[in-house]
Amino acid sequence: MESNQKSSFQEIPKLNEELLSKQKQLEKIESGELGLNKIWINITDMNKQISLLNSAVNHLKANVKSAADLTSLPVTVEGLQKSVASIGSTLNSVHLAVEAMQKTVDEHKKAMELLQSNMNQHSLETRGSNQIIPSPSAPSELDNKTHSENLKQDILYLHNSLEEVNSALVGYQRQNDLKLEGMNETVSNLTQRVNLVETDLVAMSKVEKQANLSFSMMRDRAATLKRESLHQVTSRTDTVKTQSMKKEDSSDAQVSKLREKLQLISALANKPESNRPPETTHEEQVQSVTSKPSALPEFPQSLGDHTEKAAQLRPVSLPGISSIKDLQDFFHKTGQNMDGKLTYQEIWNSLGSAAPAPESLREFDADGDGRYSFLELRAALGV
Repeated sequence: MESNQKSSFQEIPKLNEELLSKQKQLEKIESGELGLNKIWINITDMNKQISLLNSAVNHLKANVKSAADLTSLPVTVEGLQKSVASIGSTLNSVHLAVEAMQKTVDEHKKAMELLQSNMNQHSLETRGSNQIIPSPSAPSELDNKTHSENLKQDILYLHNSLEEVNSALVGYQRQNDLKLEGMNETVSNLTQRVNLVETDLVAMSKVEKQANLSFSMMRDRAATLKRESLHQVTSRTDTVKTQSMKKEDSSDAQVSKLREKLQLISALANKPESNRPPETTHEEQVQSVTSKPSALPEFPQSLGDHTEKAAQLRPVSLPGISSIKDLQDFFHKTGQNMDGKLTYQEIWNSLGSAAPAPESLREFDADGDGRYSFLELRAALGV
């Protein structure tokens, strides 16, 4: 018993040292080189880079023309195409009018040539008649003079009409030339505008593609960095949790062992003198150990009586539980720790039909609450 007391007193500072080491590990996880603070700084840097990327993309969008101009570009191009088509139709109509005027001018020329030939023939005939008839009569000469004057007037009229037609043709040609020059200028301007619009569209599409590519690349980079940081955080937290759980389990097991030892010591200390074994004669040492509130908890006297009575009862058997370790695992499996208690229904749910009868377990229920602690089940199993 003295050795158990010494070992229990030696294990308590070890537990304190383990708790201090756990606290140091938690501090390292929070403020170490790869701790949570460093990961948080990396996440803030990533957010700053993402904000810079957003500002750059907004600047690119501001430099590019507005969406309304882009949407109105097809409409303007269609209007330009319609105007070019109307100009082509007017050019065709002007060409047809020029051809018609050319035909009329050719007809006038033919008529003038016919009149000229008729005049030449008439002049030759009049000359021949004057040579054959040297002494014409007075009335025939008057008729010839009037006829020749009429012919001269007709010829003058034809000349004047031809000059007017020629001047009109020249005016029409000048007007057509001016119209054609203006149309050529407008067509060239339209083609230049269309080319500029096409180049602007190509440049804008290239700029948008580059911006989209850069934004997508940076977004993917940020996503990967976030995933890596979150993975690091989760992995570290998982490792810390597993380590803390393992250490807590080990510390709980050690604490439970210490409590069992202390309970047995208190139970033996509370036994009457006639029932004590000859080895436990050092009453003063036991009382001095149990009187310390900082190291050993106080237990009621009924627990010692119950352990003494349970030792006289017939133990029960639980399948798969033959040691203290198995009993601890059974408690952990049911979701309880060493300080908890299990009902008969929970025991039956875990073991099924292999569970012992409730009457056999009820004999080991010290406080009669229908729930069984670790010590009660240990006494019932006799381990």
